[in-house]
This record gives sequence, structure tokens and C-alpha cells, in this order.
Amino acid sequence: MESALAVGTAAQRTLSKQLETVANNIANSTTIGFRSEGVDFSSIVSNADKNPVHFPTISGIHASTVQGTHIDTNNPYDVALSGEGFFAIQTPAGIAYTRDGRFQVTPFGDLQSIEGHAVLDSGNSPIQIPDTSSKPIISSDGRILVNGNFVAELGVFSVDQQYVESRYGNSAFFTSTPAQPLAPGASTFIRQGALESSNVNPMKELANLITITQHFEAASGVVDKANETISRATMELSQRRG
Repeated sequence: MESALAVGTAAQRTLSKQLETVANNIANSTTIGFRSEGVDFSSIVSNADKNPVHFPTISGIHASTVQGTHIDTNNPYDVALSGEGFFAIQTPAGIAYTRDGRFQVTPFGDLQSIEGHAVLDSGNSPIQIPDTSSKPIISSDGRILVNGNFVAELGVFSVDQQYVESRYGNSAFFTSTPAQPLAPGASTFIRQGALESSNVNPMKELANLITITQHFEAASGVVDKANETISRATMELSQRRG
């Protein structure tokens, strides 16, 4: 019965994390550039009893690689990536990678994210737009032209999911090792005047939420029954000794 209590409690912990992840996906179903997350499960085998007991645990969190749809905005500073890759922004906590291409330029010519972080080129240097009075042309390979003159190049980076450490804001994240520059080409290109929507499927996530909630209630029932059995056994043993 102690094994049932331990397994039920472990199941509650993993399901709680899954509920948290699904709820975050639903909350960000309209967040530009957001990639939905999923929970990876594994099991730990305990040989404390004569019969091995499998305890469910979380082995990691992974982000979906499915691309969101493109939304036309006609804003020259809005850009969307088609294919793999991420933009890089310089945050106070370090370089973060994002698919959110809502960029803006300051009166001083600094290209920034919607949150005010510097947008970086492939060498991790902040991008400057020297003439803010003219609308830039951003080519499919990331080159930024002002009045026909090349002024900078948007950095696009390839990110290995195994090195993703934590999220920054809603759509950006940090990695444990620097991401590698990716040269846009046939499989990856940039669209000016467009943004990538969240790739969350709200109906699918709501269905997941219902299923996880049912499993959590079942695990809670196992824990409650195990606690009740242990309490009854303890009381009976106490009465016998008395």
C-alpha cells in the first residue's frame, strides 16, 4: 500500500507539471511567435520491495517545431521566418532566441524587439539603421537595405532543442550553449511585413486539459485510498497494542 501511495503521489507531481504546461499553451494561443510545449515522461524503477515499482517522472520539456501561420501586417519592421531558425535579441540576462519578429527602430537607429531589446546580427552585434526617415527593405536572406544601400543583416540562428534551458518572456528562450548562425536559403527565408502566429491548437490543448484532469483525479483517488488504508491499519494496530 505504501508503494501505491508513492506511485500515486509521483503521478500527481508529473500530471501537475503537464497541467501547468498545457495551461501555459492555452494562455499563449494568440502570442506572436509562441511555440507550444509538451512534457516528456519516463519512469524510475525502485527495487526497495521484492517486486520492482515504477515511478513516473518528467524527463524534460520540448517545444513543438510546427510553424505558426503568417499574418500580413504591411509594417516594414515586422518580419516572419519561414522554415527553421530563430532571431536573436540581447536581454539583460543574456542572448535569447525568438520567432517574434515585431521589431521597431528608435530615433537613434537602434533596431529593437517589441520589449525594447537589441536585435542582433549573425555576429551577435546590435543592428543599427542609419536613416530612420526611410523605410527599410528586408530581403528574404535577411539583408537590410535603406535607399538601396546595404546597412545590416538580420541574424538567424539554428537552435538545438536539447540545449534549450528556460523561457524568457512568452516567446523567447535561453540556451545552455550559443546557437549557431544559419544562412537563410531555400528552406529558410524571411518575410517582411508579416508575423508568425502562435502554433498552439486551442481545441487540441483543451482536449489534453480534460484528459490530464481526469488522470489527476484518478491518481488522487489512489492516494486517498492508500492514505485511508494506512490510517485504518495504524488505528487497528494501536488498538491491539492497547
